[in-house]
Amino acid sequence: MRDTGDPVALSATQERLWVVDQLAPEGSYNVPLCFRLTGALDDTALHRAAQSVTRRHGALRTRFDDTMGVPSGRLTPPEDVRVDVGQAEADGRGSALDRLLYDAAIRPFDLSTGPLLRLQVVHLPGAVHMVLVVVHHGAFDGLSGPILTRELWHLYDAYASGKDPALPEPSAAYGDFARLQRDWLDGADAAEQLTYWTQRLLDPPAPLHFTAPDLRPAFPDELSPGVVEFDFSLEAVQATARACADLGATPFMVLLASFAASLARRTGTQDLIIGTPVTERPTKEFEAVIGPFDNTLLIRLDAEPTVTAGQFVEQVSDVMVQALLHKDIPFQHVVRSAAPARGESAAPTLCNVAFSVEERPQDPGAVHGAVVSADPWLFVPPARFDLTLMVELSEGCFTGRFYFDPERVGESALRALAEDLAAMPVLFAREPDSPLFPAGTQSGNAPHAQKGSS
Repeated sequence: MRDTGDPVALSATQERLWVVDQLAPEGSYNVPLCFRLTGALDDTALHRAAQSVTRRHGALRTRFDDTMGVPSGRLTPPEDVRVDVGQAEADGRGSALDRLLYDAAIRPFDLSTGPLLRLQVVHLPGAVHMVLVVVHHGAFDGLSGPILTRELWHLYDAYASGKDPALPEPSAAYGDFARLQRDWLDGADAAEQLTYWTQRLLDPPAPLHFTAPDLRPAFPDELSPGVVEFDFSLEAVQATARACADLGATPFMVLLASFAASLARRTGTQDLIIGTPVTERPTKEFEAVIGPFDNTLLIRLDAEPTVTAGQFVEQVSDVMVQALLHKDIPFQHVVRSAAPARGESAAPTLCNVAFSVEERPQDPGAVHGAVVSADPWLFVPPARFDLTLMVELSEGCFTGRFYFDPERVGESALRALAEDLAAMPVLFAREPDSPLFPAGTQSGNAPHAQKGSS
C-alpha cells in the first residue's frame, strides 16, 4: 500500500510514549474527556465535528512508523481521516454504564495507524447522552483539553445548525514545535539545563516503597480499585490562600509542600523526589494547538526535622522556581543522565510518587437543541506511579484524589495521609514558625510505608 502521508518530526514526549506503547499497549496513557448532553443529539454533526478537529490538528492524525528501527512520524492526509464513533445504549447511571465507558476508555490505540482520537456515545433514557472523547497522550496534554472541548462543541453546534464553522486555522502545527525542540536539544541552553538536573539528582534517594497493602477480597469486575477521593475542608482552602499571601507562594506550591511534608511525616523519609507535570506552550503561536507539550519535572525536597513550617514552604517555592527555569529538558534525557551518577547499568527509578493540580473542566453549555456539561465520571487507568496525588481546584473547593497501585499501597494508609495533608495548609498559615514535625510525629516505622532500595 502506498504511503501518502507527509513525514513529520516527533517530539521527545511522543518518542517516549511510543517506547512505552511498545512495552505495554494497555491504555495507560489514554486520556478521556466525558460530557453529558441533555436534549437532542445530532449523531452526524458530532461525527463531522470529531473529524474536523482531528483534521485541524496534526498531532491527532500522526502515525508512528518504526520500520527503520527508530520512531518517526507520518501525517495522515486530512481527507483520509476516519474517526471511530461508537454507539451504545444503557438503562442509566450504574455499573453497566461504567463498564461501557471504561472499556471504551481503556482500549489501546494503534499508534501505527491512528488517528489518536475516538468517541464513544452512550444513549440514556430521557434524551440524555454520554459523549466520551478518548485521546492518546501522545497527541494530548492538560492544556489541550480546553482547546479540544471548545472546538469540538463549536463545530458540533455549527454543523447541527447548518452553519459554516467560524474557527480560524491554527497558527502553527505541532510538528513545528517538535522540530524546534530537536534543534534546541543540540544547543548550549539544553546542555546547561541538563547539567542542572544531573547535579540536582546526584546520589538520589531510593524511591518510596509502600508495603502492607490492605487485605481485601478480589473483585475482578471492579473498575476503580486504585483511587481514594477526599475533600479539603473550607478551613484548609482558606488557609492555603492565606499561606500563599504570607509566604509568597502559589496554591500549587503550598499543596505540594503539604503533600511532601505529609509523606515525610508518615514514612520518616527526609529526602524526597516527587514527579510533577508542567504544561505550557513555548510561544503564543502554539496556544491554540493540540499536542503533548508537557514534561515531567523531578522535584527533590529535604524535609529536615529542624525546619519550620514556613521555611519548608519557602524551600518548596525556591525549588519549584529553579525547576521551572530548567523545565525544557525532556524527562527521559534527565533519567539517562542521572543513571551513571547512580552507578547502575539501567536507568534508575528516580521517583515513584507524583503530584499535580488541575482546574475543574468548564461546561461547554448550550449547543443546538441541547445543553452540554462536563461529566464527573472518573477513569482510573493502570497506575503509572505507585502513588499519585491530583488536586482539583474549583470555585474555592479543593478535591484530592490518590491514584495508587493497590498491590503496593494500602488504602487505609492513604486515608490517614489525606488527614495529614488537609491539615498542613492550616499549619503553614497559622503557625509558620512552628516545627514542621512536632516531636514524635515523624517516624521511619510507619505501619504502611517504608523506605527501601530501588
